[in-house]
Amino acid sequence: MSILVSAPDGIYLYATNTSYNGKLAVLGTGSLDPSLNFICGQQRIFSNIIDTKCSKYAPLVSTSLTPAASLNTSYSDFPTTGVPIRGPFGTIIAQDYANLFAVDLEDTMVSAGIADQTVWSFSDGNGVYDTTNNCSNGDDDGSLSTFGSAGSTALKNQASWFNTGTRSCSELHSILCLCYVPTSGG
Repeated sequence: MSILVSAPDGIYLYATNTSYNGKLAVLGTGSLDPSLNFICGQQRIFSNIIDTKCSKYAPLVSTSLTPAASLNTSYSDFPTTGVPIRGPFGTIIAQDYANLFAVDLEDTMVSAGIADQTVWSFSDGNGVYDTTNNCSNGDDDGSLSTFGSAGSTALKNQASWFNTGTRSCSELHSILCLCYVPTSGG
């Protein structure tokens, strides 16, 4: 007799296996939003998340069109309340997306199973697009000498985990992604 164990419901957070310089518009200039979604979808296969039900991806990097704190502006099927944000193995990081930037995280991403690393955010600590430090809207690999805001998976304090400072766009950092089950209608 076998017992099937399913992963707890939630939005699962993972970091890309590949690190990127600030040129995150991999699909070409002016394509930052679709490029980030493409990267998250492509990197999902390398993530170690236990949920097999999640079928859609959303990057946790702010852009001028989709600030990280307002993912539902571009992802209308993204659940913003009542669904916990979990680490790869199910540890709760935030009670739901509405709390992700509003209060301290429940646990660090490192404790929840994501490696200790710096990640691109292009955002302030509240998930709002940083109009100055965004690697020229994801088009600078370091050759333009611009900077990008970055966060840390080792922190859990509100307003600091998503923005620990700016980094040269020539530096290599991972991207945080969310894997979710679309809300009805999505």
